[in-house]
Amino acid sequence: MFDQVVFAGGGGRCTWQIGFWESVAGEVGLAPRAVTAVSAGGLMASLILMGRTEEAREHFRSAFTANNKNAYWSNLFKKESVFPQYGIYRNAMWELFRGGLDSLSTAAELRIAVTHPPRFLSGGLALGIGALAYYTDKHLLRSLHPKVALRLGYQQNFYRAQDCVSVEELAELILCSSCTPPFTPRLRLRGAAVLDGGVVDNIPVAGLDKAPGRVLILLSRRYPRYPDRFTRRQGEQLWTYVQPSLPPFISVWDYTNPELAQKTYELGCTDGREFLHKHVLEWEIFNEQFQ
Repeated sequence: MFDQVVFAGGGGRCTWQIGFWESVAGEVGLAPRAVTAVSAGGLMASLILMGRTEEAREHFRSAFTANNKNAYWSNLFKKESVFPQYGIYRNAMWELFRGGLDSLSTAAELRIAVTHPPRFLSGGLALGIGALAYYTDKHLLRSLHPKVALRLGYQQNFYRAQDCVSVEELAELILCSSCTPPFTPRLRLRGAAVLDGGVVDNIPVAGLDKAPGRVLILLSRRYPRYPDRFTRRQGEQLWTYVQPSLPPFISVWDYTNPELAQKTYELGCTDGREFLHKHVLEWEIFNEQFQ
């Protein structure tokens, strides 16, 4: 039914996307030819296409249970990291992706968004200006698809997950797509400085093919100005946006609370079932009108 799917970023909130997908995919024959994703949305899309979502939920439940804090300030003047998220995130991908590249190679083409800052901005300044542009668009202008960072010279590039030749290379690509110091180190991809792909647009529609068809866009946060589900025409495409019916229970960088991650997943399952119900009703009305 949907030719392409978009996974927005959003850290732990993206757990909602797995619940939604698992409720909907089998019922509507969800088998896109292409998927675009950013940040943690790239992780969720990879796990789905590899068929590793159940293992991932168990892995993160164990990892979050074992992690007591989101910031270990006592490590500030030690070699250990203050923020545990990067290590947990990286190690999870190393483990969960093992043996999964073969499945990914025969799945939908997965394109991961990475932001490259302007060359004239240094690392810290690029991050600060990029973050300011992002929050201006999302929280002041309330834009679905930001423009400020693009106008400032930030570029969002897409890299094929299937081009990665190892688990470590795929994990590094997703880490670059999620690069948000101080929660992650400053990272480089192919020698170029990177930032979280969502700095330019956290809903990475720029990576879509332009061919006619239907696109499913899975958000990860509430946009109060919009309904839970809405469709827009973009040229010869129909874009169907779906967002959580409630604010996701877990926050972006919370790696301590497996119960909130589970509740966010269950919210995705509930919203997926509601989506299916409305989808069936719409098709019944459509069929009645044209009988």
